[in-house]
Amino acid sequence: MGYRARVKNWMDTAKAEMRLVDFMLFAVLCALQYPLWFGAGSWWNMANLHRKLEVKQVILKQLEARNDLLAAQVTSLQTGSRAVEELARRHLGMVSKGEVFVWVIPAKGAFDGARTSTQAS
Repeated sequence: MGYRARVKNWMDTAKAEMRLVDFMLFAVLCALQYPLWFGAGSWWNMANLHRKLEVKQVILKQLEARNDLLAAQVTSLQTGSRAVEELARRHLGMVSKGEVFVWVIPAKGAFDGARTSTQAS
């Protein structure tokens, strides 16, 4: 075997070894990238969590507004008798002295017409 053949043989084995090293480095790189793209702390998961957080914040604002309204009603009921009287009139049919209770029942035809007009829209 001549010098050229030995050098060529050595170069071929060196190339094969380098291919193996390149493949192993690529495999390590892929193993390190997997959690970044698909794991628990991945970009996709974080974007999904941000979307869910925005939805929850909207719901929270709606609930806070409802709680503020309820707190105002509680305060009104605790401090004044006018709110209690209004609730009693509306829900229990309370009538004060000197007042006359009048209950207006719509005519059957008027009621049916109102129903059909609301159902049509």
